[in-house]
Amino acid sequence: MVIPIHLYEVPAISKFTAVPPTKRVDRPRPHIPNPVLEALSDSPELDQNSAAAVIAANPVTIPEPAALPELPPAPVIQSAQALHTMPPPSASYLLDVVRTEPNVANPYYGSGEIHWSHDGTSYNLRLEVGVDFLFAKVRLYSVDSAGSLGNAGIRPDTMTESRRGRSATATHFNYDAGTISFSASTATFPLSEGAQDRATVLMQLASIGNADPGQFEKGKEITIQVAEDKDASPFLFVVLNRETIDTRLGHLDTWHIVRPPRPGTYSSRLDIWVAPDLNWLPVQLRNTESNGAITTQTIRKIITEDRQ
Repeated sequence: MVIPIHLYEVPAISKFTAVPPTKRVDRPRPHIPNPVLEALSDSPELDQNSAAAVIAANPVTIPEPAALPELPPAPVIQSAQALHTMPPPSASYLLDVVRTEPNVANPYYGSGEIHWSHDGTSYNLRLEVGVDFLFAKVRLYSVDSAGSLGNAGIRPDTMTESRRGRSATATHFNYDAGTISFSASTATFPLSEGAQDRATVLMQLASIGNADPGQFEKGKEITIQVAEDKDASPFLFVVLNRETIDTRLGHLDTWHIVRPPRPGTYSSRLDIWVAPDLNWLPVQLRNTESNGAITTQTIRKIITEDRQ
């Protein structure tokens, strides 16, 4: 089936535990627009002793960030092309997370989970962020998305975000009215065909490659409308190169995709590596903020439904 689709932010899927810096840095801490770090700061359990205990019990080898390739000349957004989609199989995906910040000696690190399930008609997607203590897991942040699978791929109905100590908020896709609305805002946005929420956009990208590998090639541009943080804007993704990356699953052959910064819309750069041999799952994500902070999320384990 040939599907007209607009391809738009990929969610941060992580749990962070702050490592106490070896030397205090006296500087104003800038606001970090990251729900995971905000959740961490709201949690009384995450004092320095607790953080140190978690880190000691869960050692992680932190590789040096690979140098990012030069961006191509600013691409021109073209009209949407007809693309095929096929959702990846149901599974749970575990990720390791490392975050570095300018002028901070030690990184933050943690882990995240994606629970993806569908029956060919409807889907459920859950993202979880938490801190593992010796005998319990403290959940700090979660995202739930539910909807159907249609001609344009994943078709979200409602996405709900929950943060520790705060009221849940919801994003609604109103297909009859052709709008996207939010429980925490009176703003509405026109709903484009193929629009995604911050949770489903990863699986939508996987669906495109999973249906037809030829839809990913060097220089290809994909635009997706993504609803997040009381906004719904088009995000442009550019396919860069074929690359091999190192993960806990071994050396993985991937396509490297980038969402370059767009002045006036978003200032961060997002790099995504999708693995054709793993149903085009995004196996590594890297968000580079304008202040130099870098968050890298890398696949650690895949649990299929028949093994659960």
